[in-house]
Amino acid sequence: MQSESTHRQIALVSYGTQCLRGQLALDDCYRHGIFFGARLQFRALDGNTLLADDFTWWLGILKESGAVRLSLHLLAEFGIASPAVIDYGDYAVVAHFRDRHQIWAVGVERPAWRDHPLVPDVPGIPIFPDATHWGGQIDSYWCVDERGGTLEVPETNWKAFAHSIAADLEITMPSSLAQPGPVILPSTPPAAWARFALFPSGSATVLAHGVLGSLYREQAKFGNDTHFKNDSSYYQGLDAAAAAKVDDWGRRLDGWVVEAELRCANECRQSHDGIPLPLPPGAATPAARGKEVKPPQEGRTPQAPEYADPVTPPGRKWLRRIVFVVVLAVVCLLLLAFAHIVATWPWLSMIIGLPFAVYAVYVKGGS
Repeated sequence: MQSESTHRQIALVSYGTQCLRGQLALDDCYRHGIFFGARLQFRALDGNTLLADDFTWWLGILKESGAVRLSLHLLAEFGIASPAVIDYGDYAVVAHFRDRHQIWAVGVERPAWRDHPLVPDVPGIPIFPDATHWGGQIDSYWCVDERGGTLEVPETNWKAFAHSIAADLEITMPSSLAQPGPVILPSTPPAAWARFALFPSGSATVLAHGVLGSLYREQAKFGNDTHFKNDSSYYQGLDAAAAAKVDDWGRRLDGWVVEAELRCANECRQSHDGIPLPLPPGAATPAARGKEVKPPQEGRTPQAPEYADPVTPPGRKWLRRIVFVVVLAVVCLLLLAFAHIVATWPWLSMIIGLPFAVYAVYVKGGS
């Protein structure tokens, strides 16, 4: 299933490459909402030294050191076993230089006290309460190797890739039922200035966003259909052989999701015609920034614009006058017709005068 940590790696690699190539400023990159609520720490494997506790410092130092791009891979591709200090270390971020490349293993740091001799040996039962769920997430990166030469990252033929997925899973790819446009994941806080696409958008990545969005939709649908609490799902009525076939389809779907995420993170053909980046908090809109404000002349104090009364069209004035005359005539006729009744019951004059009062309020409110 989808992982928040993997999403942060996709955003870090794709937007980080643009920063290293001078296509995007760090001031824009760090506002991506996918990074909120998490800390990214970068360490040396030797001695577990903390090199940078913020991905902007890491990117900044890489750029000053001559790095030209980033790429995301499975750590196993490099023949490197996950270090003992890492839990769940499946991925690696590669920093590319012109003559070498660094391999950074990504994962969650393993606490040494998990293997403390004083921890009671009670399998399957939590020994101590787990409060990490309420704290912010921490992604740790370790520089596990530096190798000479360049690492080739092939470009993706997205049409052929989509065709392969469709043929294997027997689905339409991309799906017309997926949310159109770039893949934008919920962020905390859900502020407009933090709503970035998961990876940069443009004409070169339209199909990439469509493929990944369609796979995410299929994955969510599969998870709902196979959930044990979904009694109305078709999955609950399948026999063992049919259920195994569906489970195999789900595993193949997960494999395509991982492959698509890696390819989207490594897509470097982002064009400049994508959706504009959200403006930072308090920034003026492009239209407002384009307006020139003339400075006041010397010796003159800037004055506030004078207030002008709203202009009433001549036609409305004559209409009001005609209505007033008609209402006044109706009231006079009513008074003459019911004069003897009003003399007997004076309170009826209030009902007779009510239309005139309503009209007076209307005229006053519209003026």
